[in-house]
Amino acid sequence: MSDQLQSTEEIIASALALSAAERLAVLGAIHHSLADPLLDHGPDDAASDAQAAWQAEIAQRAAEITSGDIMTIPAEEAEKMIRSDVPPAV
Repeated sequence: MSDQLQSTEEIIASALALSAAERLAVLGAIHHSLADPLLDHGPDDAASDAQAAWQAEIAQRAAEITSGDIMTIPAEEAEKMIRSDVPPAV
């Protein structure tokens, strides 16, 4: 194998050639790398930037709920809506 970096397409093709168990291991590693806020997610999205963006999103959503701009529904009602396409009772 060359010392050159592989393209995204080559990496995907290589991953798809793996066994199901090996693909699952790769998937787990990639998922872990995206979910871990301490890992650098690249030059365009450093981990601290991503964490700050999520904190801002959480604060905005909490403020919308507190102010009454949006309404929440019980989980049981949401599950019924998801499973049976029942519109929300507003």
